[in-house]
Amino acid sequence: MMWFDPAITDLLRNLLPGLDDFFFWVSQLGGEVFYIAALLILYWAVSKREGILVSYILLFSVITNFWLKIVIAKDRPPSSYWHVNANPTNYSTPSGHSQNAATLYGWFTYRVRKWWMALIAIVLTLLVGISRIYIGVHYLEDVLLGWGIGIATVLVIAHLEKPMNQFFSRYKTEHLLLVLMALGFVLTLVAAVLPQPPNDNFGAYGGLTIGFALGLILEKRFVNFSTDSYDGKKWRLVARVVIGLTLVILVMAGLFLVLPTEQIWLRTLRYCLIALTGVFLWPLIFTKAKL
Repeated sequence: MMWFDPAITDLLRNLLPGLDDFFFWVSQLGGEVFYIAALLILYWAVSKREGILVSYILLFSVITNFWLKIVIAKDRPPSSYWHVNANPTNYSTPSGHSQNAATLYGWFTYRVRKWWMALIAIVLTLLVGISRIYIGVHYLEDVLLGWGIGIATVLVIAHLEKPMNQFFSRYKTEHLLLVLMALGFVLTLVAAVLPQPPNDNFGAYGGLTIGFALGLILEKRFVNFSTDSYDGKKWRLVARVVIGLTLVILVMAGLFLVLPTEQIWLRTLRYCLIALTGVFLWPLIFTKAKL
């Protein structure tokens, strides 16, 4: 049986019957909404520095995955295999959900260095990858390649973390963030003049990159909050997270209605504003409200 064979989806479904909806929801653990929520919680309430670092790493993962798919240009499995609620975008290879799961959970394992974190990372990474095959939107090879790239990303960044810190410490943080903003804009401009992949464009990733960088510049200059500034009252952190996530979700839903995905620059603006809300606007609000 060849790896680029959707019959593996049938094999999985025969081995594990009746789990279509379960694996559909498991698949969301490798999607953008879950990652945005997880990174914002880390940034607002656990460790601001780690939240920023993990965001850099995940941005690198999603951007490289987008361009790898453009270069490889492998079509998805036939739509007859897709879960009824699945609406996959872009090309198939490598699996972005699998790559990003391996990157994020692998990095958490490297930083936490506890057996339970390693176990959680392995289970979640495996489940996300298997779910993409089970719901019929990826081939086995897509998932294996995504896992491999994600693990390699963690290993390379872990190895280069110290020399990269030494290199970037020579420059002002604001200047580096301006370079990141420019990179997000240039990549979006390049994507805008290239043929668009199926049902997708680079606007989400370009917007997140621009908004993330701009948000950090504004936050450092006008807010500069600390995750320790809650006077030992944990209810403040809970409120910070619950209200903040509600705000970001409302912004995402509202902007979706007026800034459609199909137009790359409108989508870029939408995700830029979402990133600005999470990285700068909400920290400004919860600092003023003493949460």
